[in-house]
Amino acid sequence: MASRRLPFLSFALIGLVAPGCATSGTVKDLDPSPNTDWLGVTPGDGAGSETELAADMAELFASTAQLRVAPVPGDSGLQNISRLLHDPHIDAGFVSTDVLADAAKKLEVVARFCPQEVHVLARQDIKDLTDLARKKVNFGPDGSSSAVTASILFKALGIGVVPVALDGRAAVDQLTEGLIAADVIVGAKPVPFIAGIPASKGLHLLPIAFSGSLEEAYIPTGLDHDDYPNLIEMETEIPSVATGLVLVTAAEKDDAGHTARVARLVDTVFARFSELKRHGQHPKWREINLAANLPGWKRNPAAVAWPSQHSDVSAQSGPQADTEAGAVHSSLPAGQDPREALFKQFIEWQRARGH
Repeated sequence: MASRRLPFLSFALIGLVAPGCATSGTVKDLDPSPNTDWLGVTPGDGAGSETELAADMAELFASTAQLRVAPVPGDSGLQNISRLLHDPHIDAGFVSTDVLADAAKKLEVVARFCPQEVHVLARQDIKDLTDLARKKVNFGPDGSSSAVTASILFKALGIGVVPVALDGRAAVDQLTEGLIAADVIVGAKPVPFIAGIPASKGLHLLPIAFSGSLEEAYIPTGLDHDDYPNLIEMETEIPSVATGLVLVTAAEKDDAGHTARVARLVDTVFARFSELKRHGQHPKWREINLAANLPGWKRNPAAVAWPSQHSDVSAQSGPQADTEAGAVHSSLPAGQDPREALFKQFIEWQRARGH
């Protein structure tokens, strides 16, 4: 599947915390509707599958709608939880279930999403996980879903490694240079970043056997050639394990519009869910059951109410849905990437509000 991830730019993020930084255009130039409200949803980083899932949701909202959805890069981990609770621009976010333990009373589950597979990328001289003992292994940025899961995984397996905290691209560079032995990446397969690694890099994915020590927190899964044709031979499956992924929102927020924006997100995504499962969208949509609960967690009231309120309503499809979704491109400057423009509009909207 071709990568569809948002081209998030590092300089664009500066607009979240530095209103004085220049950005060309104004809200009026970029957004034809002065009454548009925005809902920020934070996934993982720009190279992860969660970003593609967030982008798919954003495309359901027409550019002339009263509410727009803008994916804002995150870490699927502790940073996302912090922003959900404290950032006025973030109303929903993806979080790994490994990270949720300390936030049960502060967050509500909008939907239980798909499994997130654990990938351990290593040099060819590393044959299995035990070979990593006492070697440097990248866990990812501190607090990210990969870092939290990697720490739990190696502790459960009783393998002592030397953790380092690098982003994905820096980790691959250090892997190929022999500076680290492996890189742990947690994400819904196929992770675009991993799928894009050429065979010439000399890297491979290590098997993770589903053993008794992992049964409490993880489920068994596998990676194959269809997921990563550059790294896995045909008719070969590499065993692995997976954690969970949930879309969550703050149970309470000091923002009068927060509850209404989340309810609108639920209404649109749930009503048009069949569109997200079509060919061309991320394949993980086809594994998601919107009715599934997360044991021990409170669901968002709008997500609970929607099925009973719309029991006789099927997801939109056909010309009406095409008309609504197709408007995404209509108001953008010619030649501008629609996803980059979407994020740029979101930044300009924040500035117009004085944040």
